[in-house]
Parts: sequence; C-alpha cells; structure tokens
Amino acid sequence: MALSIRHNDPARDGTLEIEEVHPNFVEVYFVAPERSLLAAGLDPKDAKKYKTKLLDINGQHRFLTIYPISTFGEKSDFLKPKYWQIKRITLEGADIIFPTFDGGVPTTPEGVLEVLEELPSAFTKDYAYGLGLAKPYRFIVDAVEALSDCSEIVITSQYPTGPCPDYTLFYISTKDFEQARRAMNSIDNLAQSAARAVKSTTAHNILAERLGVPKQDPKVGRHPYRKLFTAVAQGKDELSEEDQNSVIGALSSHATEIAQQQPEKLAKLRGDIELVTLEALINRYETMLDERLVEGRWQDFFNENPFILNMAFGYPVIKVRDQASVGGRKLSGDGEKITDFLVKNSLTNNTAIFEIKTPQTAILNKTPYRDGVFTPSTDLSGSINQALDQKYQFQKQIAQIKDNTRIYDIESYAVHCCLVIGKTPGGDDQKKSFELFRRNSKDVEIVTFDELLEKLKQLGIFLRAAER
Repeated sequence: MALSIRHNDPARDGTLEIEEVHPNFVEVYFVAPERSLLAAGLDPKDAKKYKTKLLDINGQHRFLTIYPISTFGEKSDFLKPKYWQIKRITLEGADIIFPTFDGGVPTTPEGVLEVLEELPSAFTKDYAYGLGLAKPYRFIVDAVEALSDCSEIVITSQYPTGPCPDYTLFYISTKDFEQARRAMNSIDNLAQSAARAVKSTTAHNILAERLGVPKQDPKVGRHPYRKLFTAVAQGKDELSEEDQNSVIGALSSHATEIAQQQPEKLAKLRGDIELVTLEALINRYETMLDERLVEGRWQDFFNENPFILNMAFGYPVIKVRDQASVGGRKLSGDGEKITDFLVKNSLTNNTAIFEIKTPQTAILNKTPYRDGVFTPSTDLSGSINQALDQKYQFQKQIAQIKDNTRIYDIESYAVHCCLVIGKTPGGDDQKKSFELFRRNSKDVEIVTFDELLEKLKQLGIFLRAAER
C-alpha cells in the first residue's frame, strides 16, 4: 500500500542534494521543482534557498532518520512538517538495509533512491510525495502524538515500545510496528470485503424485487469489524452496544483524516453529537431536579459535566480541582476548609470557588419579614458565609497551597465565589426579594439549579437553530 519509486523526473519531482557531514554520514535535501515553487508564490531562481532536509543516513551507527515534510506547492504547509508534533521518524539498527554499499552510505541521488526502495512497506518511498508513513498508516503517528509529547518516533529492535526517559523519543518496537501495520491492512481488507458483499446483495435484491423472488441478506462474516462495516454499508439505524463501541473507536481513530478530507461532514457530525448529547444531559438534569438527592450526587454530576459550571460566569473557566482544600486547619488537625470546586479563569488564572447545595435547599424564609418582603433563609445566608470563609482562607494561604499541590498557575487577585442553591422562588414578592438580595451580594454569585437548566435549554435551542 506504500508508494514505490516512480521513474524520476526532476521537472516534476524536484531533485535531491546530498551533503557529506563526515565519512559514512550524509544529509539529504529536497529541492522543489519550479512548478511547486510557483504554486507556493516563491521565486524558482531561489530554489536552492528553499531546500529542505529529507533524510539523515548514518552508516556507522546504522540509522536512518526521515524528516516528513509536505512537498506540494499549492498547500499552505509547503516544505513544512507533515505532522503536528512528530518531526522525525528514525529506523535504527538491523532495520536499515544499505543495498550495495557494504555498510556505507550513498553519496549520489541514485544511491539514495536505492535506499528508499528498501524502506519497510508502510513507508512512502517517493520523495516527491514527502517521505514518512504512507497514508493508511498515518494513525500510528496520531496515536504517538495523542499518547506523548515526543517529537521523534524511533522504530527499533533494541528497545520496548514507549517514550524514552526524557520524553523526546518514542520507541516503537519492530514487532509492535509490524503488528500495527498488519492490523490496519486487515481492517482495510475487511471494509472492502463488506462493501463488496453489500453491493452484490443490493444489486441482487433490486432485481429480485422486480421478479418477485425472495431477497437476500449480505454475508456479514464473523469478525466484529466486518459486521460493523456491513451494517454501516447497509445504512442500518440501530446498532448494538458492541457495534456502538466499534463506531466510536473507529471515529476516534479516523477523526484526523476525516477532518482533513471531509471537514464539513465532520463538523455536521460533531454538531449532531453535541445536540444529542446535550438533549440527553438536559433530560438527566430534569430527572435529577425532581428527586431529593444529597449534595454529593450533585457534586458528582457537575464533576462529570464541568462545562455547566462555566455557564454561571461571564468569562471562560476551567476546573482546577474538585473537593479542594483551601486551608483553615487548626493545631488540633481539624477544621480543614473544603470547597466543592476550585476553578480558574482560563485567560488570567484568577481563581473562583464553587459551593454546591441541592435544589431542595430553601433560599427564602416562608413567612415575610414585612408585607411583600422575604428574608434569606438560614441555609442561604449560612452558605454565603461558608463560601466567604473559604475565600478568606484561600487568599491567606495561597502560597502554601501552591507548594502543597504543585499547582502554580492559579492566582488569588480577586477570588470569585459562586453558590449553586435551591430553585427560583414562586410568587412575585418572593422573586423580587430574592433578586434584591442576590444583586446586592457582590462577593458571592448566587445561581439556582433551575437557572442552570434554563441555560442548558437555551444552548440546545441555539444548536438546533445552527443546524438549519
């Protein structure tokens, strides 16, 4: 499935330049053809100025390092790395074959082409297409980028798969690399086989229906991927849990490729998923509101869906920690202050404290203080003081908290407090009293559970409108 070397045409493919760094070690550079430079808006007269490294070939230490770059002038990443994070792919040791050079390295373009022909079958061998892993195996690079911060992949028979101690190199054992290559080939074959089976059955059934004879079902096979591909090719709406997991896994693995080739469809799919997920979340929220759940259940819910807390603020926040200690411990060892959620402004790092109560918590006293005037309940005033005490302790001990937690990108410039409590009271006098009270609570933002639900619903309306 990898691209082999075509007959070399310098006008079409560009040329190679070899520089001998020291005996038995050369660097190979790509000089782009005139048509590619023109497409990129570059002056062909300066072609040598834009030459870009393709390879390091070291005969003494038996390694070959590929620099995967984009070689198509009409693309915005022309002469830049192909991948987001991985800048080099090295094959070392016995994995490298230097044909006819007796352990030495080539010093001519023709010799380099011979070396490229000996690359493993998963690699692109035509420098005009940019070296690196062939497109069907790009997912190996995606996986390394997702699992590490490494900038170089080393395919080796000397080390087990995993990052090196300083996390700059990601080793892939030759055995694991070959296993991944074979698995991807198998998946492609299963998909093609499933497509052929569905096409054959579809053609048969169209004619069978006209002739009034029984239709056939496609042969799905026993392999779970084959079953999945067959179901998808048939356009089935319902999938088993096993099939759903397979679809999710396949989509996750192919997300980057889909984003590059069919961005509009991926955006549409993402919107559909977001909308369906949000609607399920709203239904779950409404169900929970009708139940008498303890604070811990609500804390778990917001911990699973932290973006809901984001809607309580007018600025972007990210969660730092749930059940965070904000200090206050006495000499006896007790009295530690624990806030339900510690979040921070994602742009300024200024922190905020969340206290979560329950929807059933009363926020006003039942009897009016004066005609038409209701006072805050003990639970509401007590919760506000609790949040303010946590703020006080946090600001006082911020330096020690940073050292203890090793979280240094948090600040206590003006700690914001947010209290999620109760439901919006019924009755005009109660609503007026509640709004008068909370709008004058400048240090603690008070939000009710049903207000957060309404914000979720408004988000759903917005997403549905965007789908039209």
